[in-house]
Amino acid sequence: MVRLFAVRMATLVLIAMIAAALPLKAGAQETTTGAPTELHFSTSVTPVYGSQYPIAGHLDLEMFPSGIVRGYYHNAYQKEFIQVVGGRDGNYLWFDIGPTLVDLGFGIGPGNRFHVVATLNSDNSFRGQLYTATTANPTVVSTLSNTGATPQGQPDQLIFAAKVIEKSTEDYQGTY
Repeated sequence: MVRLFAVRMATLVLIAMIAAALPLKAGAQETTTGAPTELHFSTSVTPVYGSQYPIAGHLDLEMFPSGIVRGYYHNAYQKEFIQVVGGRDGNYLWFDIGPTLVDLGFGIGPGNRFHVVATLNSDNSFRGQLYTATTANPTVVSTLSNTGATPQGQPDQLIFAAKVIEKSTEDYQGTY
């Protein structure tokens, strides 16, 4: 009888210790994630070989200390806010835009998502390449063809560039 009582007390103490440790551990994880840095960008997409006129747009990103990147993109032609999800490791940045419901002016129809790989500068501006992946097979990423072929007969490469700006309410009310 004494033995059964001792086992029950030991089990009760063990459960109490585990229950007391759980909130402390969860609290420690919350403090390491931190608040995100919000950045607003003016963007341009241009083919390496081709048009002198870039496709302008806006990009709003939250960059978390853990490396997660999320936000929204819209171009100058449609006011559709398209979800952006990606990551950051040091000055290396990657994210997906979409899937989209409309052609964003890149020469690729609706139903696609776009993948950007870029390098951040010290002022948080960045420049990199834009690729596409269909939502039917998101693991297949291929280079976009925007305006035809290069002199070598290969598809054009698209450059995605972004410059940090102050957030303006007029950017979101339809005036550019």
